[in-house]
Amino acid sequence: MAMARAFTDEFNLLANTEPEWKGAALQYREIVDFLNRSRISYAISANPTVSRPYMEQFWETAEHDCTVSPNVIRATVDGRAIAISEDTIRRVLQFGDLATDPTSYLDYYVDGCWRHRMGYVGARDYASYKKMWVLDQWRYFAHIMIVCILSRKAGKDAMGHDLAAAMVGLSLNRGYNFSRYIFKALNDQINTGERFRFLLYPRFVQLLIDDALPNLRAIGERLQVKRVDKRVFAQFLKPGSVEPTPAHTELFRNLLNEAYVAPEDLNWYSPNSAPELSDDSGEEQEEEHDDDEGDVGGAEESDSEATESDSSDSDDTPSQAHPRRLRDGKYVMGLYLLGASVAGQLLYNWGDDGHQGDYHDP
Repeated sequence: MAMARAFTDEFNLLANTEPEWKGAALQYREIVDFLNRSRISYAISANPTVSRPYMEQFWETAEHDCTVSPNVIRATVDGRAIAISEDTIRRVLQFGDLATDPTSYLDYYVDGCWRHRMGYVGARDYASYKKMWVLDQWRYFAHIMIVCILSRKAGKDAMGHDLAAAMVGLSLNRGYNFSRYIFKALNDQINTGERFRFLLYPRFVQLLIDDALPNLRAIGERLQVKRVDKRVFAQFLKPGSVEPTPAHTELFRNLLNEAYVAPEDLNWYSPNSAPELSDDSGEEQEEEHDDDEGDVGGAEESDSEATESDSSDSDDTPSQAHPRRLRDGKYVMGLYLLGASVAGQLLYNWGDDGHQGDYHDP
């Protein structure tokens, strides 16, 4: 006899989308406002009545049918057959993504955005990002992704590269295939060993069942889905005892500007959005790099690119360009790769490595 699946109330939580705006919560208004208008807004806030009998019926009968295209998950609930595809998840959870959207980006693109724009100071492990290495609003953003979207039943400290890429995609208004991420997680749970099975995504599964079987009456035990604890607002303002201390960085791009349109390439660092280096050491590093690299790309080519950049009215920058601040106050484009500065900031070159602009799935 199959072992009954456990229910965990620590994941697939409801986000606190309308907190009481006082005390520490006041410092999270920007990120909460962003989450409320983001592509994951419905997924982190929808609150169906979750019936344990239907959850157990779904997971006891769920099978991955790869003989049809697109693939579907078939299950029997209340004696009736249901089928769930990636497109079903896209429509029901209202992600607004596309089948052609990726579930990952290039490693250096994700890592560069986390480190330089989100202030991440953890070890360079492209497979895992820990929320303890970012502060306040970024830590809350990461926490919401972990406890509301992540497909696990234990461990709230870290997320994998795929979900870290999702945070970058949301921040820069780039396509990310949340629907495929959820569909894959459901399939992985179907195929996992018995000791690792649990009632994954109770909110999402109930929404999918309700869509397939309209007017289905709730029966049996109701599973209580928790809301994200409001105490995290105060907790996430404190860096704690970790060393090095995470850097405080402001929100940027799509998180602050609803009308922001990402450039077509994979360059997140552009003249109109990049913060200037505030410490002398960072500027000295740029000057030293100039001396070392000499005429990489040629002085005439740099001047030409600077003129082209100045004449452009667009926020977009060429995929082979990296904006830099010179003494005369103008931005120019060049092909440079900078190492980590002593301030912990990392400037990346999204240049001609042969892969610029390519998306790939894991």
